[in-house]
Amino acid sequence: MATYFSYVPTPVLVIIDIHPKERGIPTKSYYAVEEVKENATQKSQKVFVHVPSEIVAREVEEIGVEHLLRDAKDTTISTLGTEVTGKLAALKVLDGRLTEIRSYPDLVIDGKLPLNHEILYHLQNVFNLLPNLNVS
Repeated sequence: MATYFSYVPTPVLVIIDIHPKERGIPTKSYYAVEEVKENATQKSQKVFVHVPSEIVAREVEEIGVEHLLRDAKDTTISTLGTEVTGKLAALKVLDGRLTEIRSYPDLVIDGKLPLNHEILYHLQNVFNLLPNLNVS
């Protein structure tokens, strides 16, 4: 991994599955972080840590792809199918983020993460924006 750092100080590794077996984004993304050893005699090292990823495009790119798809005349490509696939991928990303948000209080209680008042402030705002479904 040391060769990466001679070119880029904070490398990002993206693995693309060219034969995906499940729906959604066929990528796994990682970024490099400094892993500090608790024992002062051991040297710290850089390791890759998994990070959720998404694939987005600018409007200009989307228009270009739409023009290419019109020229392809492939009947297997449907707008509805593309939209459903996109929504499924978005829901998977949302599920991952909600899981991460849900684990934060537990990690703080266990002492694995420090208490961050800004995060709690944003969580409180999210809860305040939720509708009250218990109204008679």
